[in-house]
Amino acid sequence: MSVTEIKNLEHACQKILDLPKIRFVGILNNMGNKIAGSFKEGVVSFLPDKENHRMYVQLMLEYMMRKDFDDGLGGIDYIVSRRTNVTMISIPTKEYLVLISAERDVDTQYIIEQVNLAFTTLPDIKP
Repeated sequence: MSVTEIKNLEHACQKILDLPKIRFVGILNNMGNKIAGSFKEGVVSFLPDKENHRMYVQLMLEYMMRKDFDDGLGGIDYIVSRRTNVTMISIPTKEYLVLISAERDVDTQYIIEQVNLAFTTLPDIKP
């Protein structure tokens, strides 16, 4: 992965982090490793770092397992889970899984639209 690609992904993550009620945005590769993204300034994770990584891997596995049904049901546009403390949104892109943690009452449709827009209009940042 090039420096330019990472900068582009970080730029897209920042656009999403700037939206209201967003706590975290991360880009996961196919192994569940976070390759870009972070928490919004001043926001503290509900989980320790080790648990966050385990959650990333688990979310990627869950997504991959759901893909087994794409032939019959069609591809996954997004996965939303509303928990007691947060709303989690996973959005597959061509190569990555975008993971978002937001306040529980976030407008998920608006966030999903903004993520799709941010990732279809990535800037060409020079290294």
